[in-house]
Amino acid sequence: MPSHLPESCLDDWRTTTADLQGRGLLLPAVLPVVAEYIGGLAIARECRAAIFKDGPIVRTAQGNPKPHPAANMLKSQGELVARLAAELGLTALGRSRAGIRDQERKADAAADPFDEFGL
Repeated sequence: MPSHLPESCLDDWRTTTADLQGRGLLLPAVLPVVAEYIGGLAIARECRAAIFKDGPIVRTAQGNPKPHPAANMLKSQGELVARLAAELGLTALGRSRAGIRDQERKADAAADPFDEFGL
């Protein structure tokens, strides 16, 4: 996992990279995209936690209600995460794309069918 990502992302990193590797999609060129995806998840979680802690409406210095400042960031990070998840084939729709299916088939064809038996 890249050093700029917080340690709290390690499980997400391992899960995502293992999934991609298992489907033959974890290529060196994909790693920066995975890092952006994982970073987006982390930021979205922080924003969501702040909103849950403070409430969706906060007060300005003058006492006027306004949406929580983290709400816009949560929205943008959510959109980024959803787009990258689809690009990486982490969603059902993303996996149905022809390029993802073809790469998975190549990985399956390259796998030794006797690996599970230790032969």
